Amino acid sequence: MLEWNRDQARRYHLVSVCLAGSTYPPGEAGIRQAFADLRSLQLDPLPVLGRNHDLVIQARVDGTHPDDALNLIHRERLGFEYWNKALCAISIERYPLLRRFTEQGGEAYTRGRAEKLARDYPEALDDVYRAVEAHGPLSSRELKTYDIAQGEHRGWKSTTAANAALDALWNSGRLAVSHRDNYRRYFDLSERVIPSAVRDQTVPGGEFMARWLVDRVRMAGLLPSAGDAEIWVFLPAARADGTLSGLLERGDLAEVRVEGIKTPFLALGDAAQRLAAAEKVEPDRSTARFIAPLDPFLWARTAFERLWSFRYAWEVYKPKEKREFGYYVLPVLVGDRLVGRFDAALERRESRLRIHAYHAEPEARGLADPAVYAGFQRFLGYLNADAAVLPSGETWEREPARSEPTRPSSRRSATSCGGRRP
Repeated sequence: MLEWNRDQARRYHLVSVCLAGSTYPPGEAGIRQAFADLRSLQLDPLPVLGRNHDLVIQARVDGTHPDDALNLIHRERLGFEYWNKALCAISIERYPLLRRFTEQGGEAYTRGRAEKLARDYPEALDDVYRAVEAHGPLSSRELKTYDIAQGEHRGWKSTTAANAALDALWNSGRLAVSHRDNYRRYFDLSERVIPSAVRDQTVPGGEFMARWLVDRVRMAGLLPSAGDAEIWVFLPAARADGTLSGLLERGDLAEVRVEGIKTPFLALGDAAQRLAAAEKVEPDRSTARFIAPLDPFLWARTAFERLWSFRYAWEVYKPKEKREFGYYVLPVLVGDRLVGRFDAALERRESRLRIHAYHAEPEARGLADPAVYAGFQRFLGYLNADAAVLPSGETWEREPARSEPTRPSSRRSATSCGGRRP
């Protein structure tokens, strides 16, 4: 077992999730590289400051805007949408791995709804599949126009048999999300969405769970070996069926004990070498980065609080009177330190960012920090907004973009963001 202090674990964590040591070119080129390194972007429909996946990318790549990432991922078939901890856009190379999950029936709740749908509307699945086969890509809107499977069928996020059938066919792998229009999903046959070169690859059944667990560790950087059930979704059996112990014995994964934290973390097998490379990285302290609510950096909330001494809860689903920090709160990272958090919303008509509250961490400078100011200037560019209105009422106008040379990508550097070998 490896023994690290907190500073070592924090540095390793930042580098592993591409928040330090990786410099991406701006715009689409950076999105391609960052997505390849991250392997997965958790999707969420709330468009408060862009959506979660947009925010994950903007924390790492300059010159991006809401909707850029997912549009590019679908347009160039860089990835596909499926379950990976939660609903995610997943790099296309992972399709053979996740297809094993579809063959096992996919996510259990959606599978159960499909069984109920088959009892209540026996023709719905076949009718919807044939419609997509003949006219796809289709969304629920077109199925309503065609009057296909419009019987009432109540379920999570669906009210008709057609909606439930689309979800069921997608969960089982027969359909795939072709693209989105204003975040509305359009489905097509999987063989018309997933490139044949990827679709024809296979993952032996005996390797499926082990590969998926190693992939999850890569994406999270440090994965707590116990607790934080949300980061173990779909994988808890791996701790009891010998999968995890086998990976540790073979050296594919390593256990890390962090000073002052009882629960060990799981890291990639060559974590010692990766730490040595990460310790040579000098994090950027000139410009704050604003972290998405469902960033992989935050996937294990309890372990994250213990490691970073920063408690974060996404409070969008709490009643207003029970929120501590606000509705849509983003943590603020400067270099290798979390210095605060803020609650904000984009006022689109006025083209301004309304900062409802900013909460600085102890001994941090808050909005007086030049790095935080630079971070908000960068964020205004991402939002295409003209100004930020502070809680005090003061306004920060967006400054003209500075002309700087494009920084080279270090995606293959010794820092090994995303799990590459150092």
